[in-house]
Amino acid sequence: MTASATTVAAPVDPITYEVVRHRLLAVVAQQSAVLKNVSGSPLVFEANDCNTGVYLPDGQIAAMGPHIVFHSGSMELVVGNIIEQFENDGGIDEGDIFITNDPYSGALHLPDVTMVEPVIVDGERIGWVGSCCHVLDIGGMTPSSWCPDATENVQEGLILPPTKLVERGRTRSDVWNLILSASRLAPNLGLDLKAMIAANTHARKGMLRLVDRYGVDVVKAVMATMLDKSETATRERLRALPDGVFQARNYFDTDGKNPGLHRVEVELTKRDDTLVFDYSKSAEQVPSIVNCTIAGLRGGVFASVLPVIAPDIPWNSGVMRAIEIEAPEGLIVNCAKPAPCGSATVGGAYMVKNTAHAAVSTLAGTDDVSRSDAMAESTGAIQVLHIGGVNQYGVGFGGALTEALCGGGGATPEADGADFVGPHEILSYQFNNVEGEEVAFPLLWLRREFNTDSGGAGRRHGGTSLSAAWTVHDAGFVHGVHMAHSMSMPASTGLHGGLPGSTHAVTVVRGTDVNEALAAGRAVTGSADLEGEVTVFDTNPGEQMFFPGDVMDWSFHGGGGWGDALDADPEGIAADVREGRVSEAGALRHYGVVLADGEVDEAATTATRADLRRRRTEWNRTVVEEFAPVSGEARVVGDKLRIVADHFACECGRTLSPAGADWKQYAGRTALTADQLGEKVRLHADLVADAYACPGCGGLLCVEIRRRDDEPLRAIALA
Repeated sequence: MTASATTVAAPVDPITYEVVRHRLLAVVAQQSAVLKNVSGSPLVFEANDCNTGVYLPDGQIAAMGPHIVFHSGSMELVVGNIIEQFENDGGIDEGDIFITNDPYSGALHLPDVTMVEPVIVDGERIGWVGSCCHVLDIGGMTPSSWCPDATENVQEGLILPPTKLVERGRTRSDVWNLILSASRLAPNLGLDLKAMIAANTHARKGMLRLVDRYGVDVVKAVMATMLDKSETATRERLRALPDGVFQARNYFDTDGKNPGLHRVEVELTKRDDTLVFDYSKSAEQVPSIVNCTIAGLRGGVFASVLPVIAPDIPWNSGVMRAIEIEAPEGLIVNCAKPAPCGSATVGGAYMVKNTAHAAVSTLAGTDDVSRSDAMAESTGAIQVLHIGGVNQYGVGFGGALTEALCGGGGATPEADGADFVGPHEILSYQFNNVEGEEVAFPLLWLRREFNTDSGGAGRRHGGTSLSAAWTVHDAGFVHGVHMAHSMSMPASTGLHGGLPGSTHAVTVVRGTDVNEALAAGRAVTGSADLEGEVTVFDTNPGEQMFFPGDVMDWSFHGGGGWGDALDADPEGIAADVREGRVSEAGALRHYGVVLADGEVDEAATTATRADLRRRRTEWNRTVVEEFAPVSGEARVVGDKLRIVADHFACECGRTLSPAGADWKQYAGRTALTADQLGEKVRLHADLVADAYACPGCGGLLCVEIRRRDDEPLRAIALA
């Protein structure tokens, strides 16, 4: 599958081009503001789970909103399917607005409702405007339309194939009523539909004002040129990177209902000015909701490429023209009907994003210019907890807890990962404060704090995630739909010897005396302070009920680390201990930093680190072969790994292997336990964590987590 072909644009003078281009960007930004101001979903106006955009006549993206990048891969498909369906049957006329939420027509999952509207001037369609937002309920087996028990897509809610909601300026009340009748939260859904119509109307009028001032030909030429310039810049960027093959792999530890490992694997081939992502080795689709369609696959890949390869290039379909994606239909990352895909955005598409990002970051790490944009994984998995019932005001409610997005950011070669940054595909992520959540929902927070030791250790450590606890307050019950994977394994992978971030942790204690304790003035910060029936989850919690006295503790994935933790600045780690990011035990175990009264014991730290490195030099090697030292110009391909004179070598000068071989076979290797991976990491019984170190200096070069019957990856093979 390749992106659309290059569009030939008529020349426009540079000043006019920049004025019109920036006006188009402003139109999309204003479109986003309208969407958020009218929407009835906190996921839209709080968490920015939405997007907007302006598109060429064939659906290619000219400008996209600063929110969910996943939609960059889906909107082209949505518009393309609408054109295919209506061009010769029903027509595409001025004043028409089309709606869809069908993942097999370009949407990501059913709650992501999309509306697009053609921009027509004198009978000519010069483009489209579109918006998308996550609605709170669109029907289905379970409130919120996250349906853990669904085995086929028809069970997940109302499926809207591309449909005319507004025809020549008149809303079709029959279609409108049909949509609202499917929702448990019809008033909220109605506001969302009106928000998208308003946003698109604003954007269409903005484009028409441009046409009035500059003419149709200029506006069309500018939009086409925007794509051509981005394509040219992206291909130039890629030509500067070395050709090669880069592999990455991750796993689901549940299909949403049952535990079990399901592989998501990519082989990225960089050839001249093109990236080819091959997902054909991924697991087959499952009869549960973690699958994604081709829309999620494209969105996951693009969300990974854009911030790493094109951070300073305008994001539009021009960037995507340099990308090819291969995946046969029927896989967990490119499912076929009737596979459900209700959690695609945190399931299949998300794991595509994780693996594509790891492969692209490995590629970027081989270049002196692009290396600073490479990053270990951020927030390797998201928990979705959608709650509903009757709130403290006696009114029915539904919504998701936005703090579930508060994972840690991935580390880079130059900086520790950001705390609470959330997934990097949500560009303008934000989460509600405690007071806002307590106003919106019948809940009382007992704490919200640093999840100490959640960031993956490394020369640069991953960002810290959030830890929180809450209880039901002033309501008889709260119904929850809790979707989460990677609870028994890390998914925030580190790079170049960096360790993974923490896994999710969820504990529910039922029937406690929390309310009595608070009334008596006793300090209660979570489940550890209370007695009751304790459930510690190591797989997806699914659907559950919460009652007064029940307390939920949860924390989220930290960011992955970058490089060998024994190279971290001891004073920086001591500061992290003081600030609560790292525990004193974690500082010693993973960083070799010895503290005395909060200060670094330099002599003990030096001795501890030397001993840890010495032990690594004694790890077993698959191939025991000694090579003479090599000299010459070195290409950096890892934090310590180099290619020198057609050999892989460590920065210490130790030659590891010929460049045409897999250097891992020549390095020291051992299996790490969960404790050795991180203070808050779980490791599924069917997984093994291989650590590879330089036999000369004991520097940690790579940590790979794999299923026991999967062969180790050859993460990098340069042409």
